[in-house]
Amino acid sequence: MKNQSISNLKSTLAIPLVMTIILIPYSILIGWNMASMVVFWFVLIPLVSYLVPTKIFKSTKPMKESIIGLTIFYALMTFMIYEHSDFLQLMMVSFVVNLLILFFIQLDKKVNREVAG
Repeated sequence: MKNQSISNLKSTLAIPLVMTIILIPYSILIGWNMASMVVFWFVLIPLVSYLVPTKIFKSTKPMKESIIGLTIFYALMTFMIYEHSDFLQLMMVSFVVNLLILFFIQLDKKVNREVAG
């Protein structure tokens, strides 16, 4: 049980770390305009938050870890860009949308398991 808890903690903390690692080169190489912000906040972030626990760590509870990791990342980003209200508003909208995306992924997996089982 202890090894599982440590693995879950690693997976949860890896999500904001991987997102930050993606954020830095993305910001430097592509820059920020409306299209790049939408792609980053609404496509890359939910994709990374779902794939890190499921594909890298082979987690048994990926949604719990994804939601906690996503919340940690958004908390850090809110602290960093609090002064820039336009970015903050887009980021907060994306947080809610990303939580909904993760919820629908979980719902889809549950329905698929019930249909297959």
